[in-house]
Amino acid sequence: MLKPRVSIVLTTYNGASRGYLVKAIESVLAQSFEGYELIIVDDGSTDDTKKLCEPYLVDSKVHYIFQQNGGPAKARNKGIKTSSGALICFLDDDDIWKPNKLQRQIKFIDNQLSNFRNWGMVFTWAALIDARGDIIGYRNHRQEGAIHKYLLFENIIDATSSVLVKREVFDKVGLFDEVFKQCEDWDMWLRIARNYHIYHVKEYLVQYREHKSRLSSNNEEAFFYETAVLKKALSSAPPEINSVDVYASSYINRSVAYFSFGEYHKFREMFIRGARVSPKLVTVEHIFLLVISLLGDGLIDRLKTVKRQIQKRWIARRVQEIS
Repeated sequence: MLKPRVSIVLTTYNGASRGYLVKAIESVLAQSFEGYELIIVDDGSTDDTKKLCEPYLVDSKVHYIFQQNGGPAKARNKGIKTSSGALICFLDDDDIWKPNKLQRQIKFIDNQLSNFRNWGMVFTWAALIDARGDIIGYRNHRQEGAIHKYLLFENIIDATSSVLVKREVFDKVGLFDEVFKQCEDWDMWLRIARNYHIYHVKEYLVQYREHKSRLSSNNEEAFFYETAVLKKALSSAPPEINSVDVYASSYINRSVAYFSFGEYHKFREMFIRGARVSPKLVTVEHIFLLVISLLGDGLIDRLKTVKRQIQKRWIARRVQEIS
């Protein structure tokens, strides 16, 4: 068997019970680009995940590894260490690839980056889907090249399942930091962007699933890891980076998360904290949310319902355009 050009690390935990793993695996097997190996890393599942994976192991390109539960960073690191491809991709067990995902990324690399050595990662845009697989939104960040500064203010990589990384990059920046139980991907992208240029394919080639088990409602824990990642990144950031603005942006971004979860008091508290530190980061949208947060839960819920209805119509038109 020829050495694969691409190694795909698919991490799963109780994927059989959660119900999405089969679609993730089969989206890899349906790829039009065939020069890959698929490494399924089972992060200590306690259900029938191994049994579910067994039928796919008859394909010599598919491998299964079990490890004691250690979290996504440890699982991805296991996959990287086991892989043999010059390029490495990641796929979460509840996401789905379009059949031409790998082919489009490889074509982009071969056509656009063949004469440029200092690239480290290529990602794609992502469509957001719900638990049923219906499209509920889109992620299409457009910054590319030297994006380290942008990444400090926000994780603009549209989905971990969309990235493709050169193997040699991990030799320089290291593996995923297993200390981080959340935001480990953001930490990695920051380290890569500090040393390499990052590019993207401007197509929605990944379906990123948003559902209750994925959207962490523990904002305090999430904010703790966000702050830890930023502290680590700022310790080696260029002197022109204003750390005050970076932290203020983190406060404001987290406040928006509080708003989405209906925690309006915490939204105002965190927003005001960020706005006081760096008023220039406040947008009209932030002010609008601040005003809305004072209207009472009932009215806010009705406004959110109207927004979802408008968004649903817009998405329906967008799906038709893309199709």
